[in-house]
Amino acid sequence: MNDPLFEIMKKYAVKAESIEDFCNKYHRRAAYHERGTEYMKDDLLFHIEEIDKYGYAMIPAGSTTTGDNVTFYGADNECYKNSQYGSW
Repeated sequence: MNDPLFEIMKKYAVKAESIEDFCNKYHRRAAYHERGTEYMKDDLLFHIEEIDKYGYAMIPAGSTTTGDNVTFYGADNECYKNSQYGSW
């Protein structure tokens, strides 16, 4: 990975079955669901592009259900087990 934050952001990794599951579980309702389907579609595409470009997707603290940054490295990646959120 060319992104220097790739390893650093693993401490915020969370478990999700897919990028859609990640968005649905970890976006605050007002920051995602309540903005409508067109916004949700655009945001989902943005996160897919993030994964393609950086190897992970991130939702910033102000928009999450956890109140902290969250990252998704793919459903098969188990780096979340060593994240601040611990084992699932």
